[in-house]
Amino acid sequence: MLKRNQWRWVERDFFTDIHVLVSQRKLAWQLYLADIAENKRNSGLGLIAPFISVLIHVLLLGSVMGLVFNEPLEKFIPFFAVSFSIWQGISIFVSDISYSNDKAMRYISFHNISGFISNLSSTYEFVVALLLKICGSFVIILFVNSTTIFNANYLAFAVGLFLLTLVLLTWSLPLAYLFDRMRILRGFLPQILFAIYLVTPILWAPDRLESHRWLVDFNPIYHLIELARSPIIDGNFPLTSILISVGLITMGFTMSYLLFPANRCLVVYRWMS
Repeated sequence: MLKRNQWRWVERDFFTDIHVLVSQRKLAWQLYLADIAENKRNSGLGLIAPFISVLIHVLLLGSVMGLVFNEPLEKFIPFFAVSFSIWQGISIFVSDISYSNDKAMRYISFHNISGFISNLSSTYEFVVALLLKICGSFVIILFVNSTTIFNANYLAFAVGLFLLTLVLLTWSLPLAYLFDRMRILRGFLPQILFAIYLVTPILWAPDRLESHRWLVDFNPIYHLIELARSPIIDGNFPLTSILISVGLITMGFTMSYLLFPANRCLVVYRWMS
């Protein structure tokens, strides 16, 4: 039971608000479904949109880039399809989180609502959309190289997806604070994401940079993608990426705890202005 002076999320401390968020998992799911319904009214696609998006991108861009890089399509298409699905999910999540403080500001007037509820709703969207994208990529992989699907380690994929989701959720508040504190970054976010897309092994295999391997090994986005990609493409547990993700989760949770008061003040000041 919340105290009278803790009804609004800006009146709570970090751990109290996390406790409220855990109790509002179903409400966050309903908010996600409401967003899906709104998207369906606007575009007519709804949940099928991520599935179609991956089909089109992989068929067109994957085929062209495979020819450009002179890669065997039966090897390149599965790699690119899974990589692109994961990257697209991450980039959409970051774009959504960059405006999460604006959403949190609207919830100040509501009692017993967690300030993180929009973050959790975005996390639900990430997981569901990513699974749909992976299914879309499997449709193409089935025709190009079906052995990849049958040799995949789905237990390792589930573990990787869980860790990837935790990384994004724990870093959602630091990212929200960064993009709200320095709002000019929102305007450059597409360019930032595109630059990361180019330097991360998504369009190209990691072994193409053997002489500059450090660009891959010290790229955290590569390890996040590898969490869910390696179990499907290589059929193994990416132990290095798992350890790095655990470190990122710990760092993200710590930064969320430390930044919570500053982020709360930032939201309140904008709300009052």
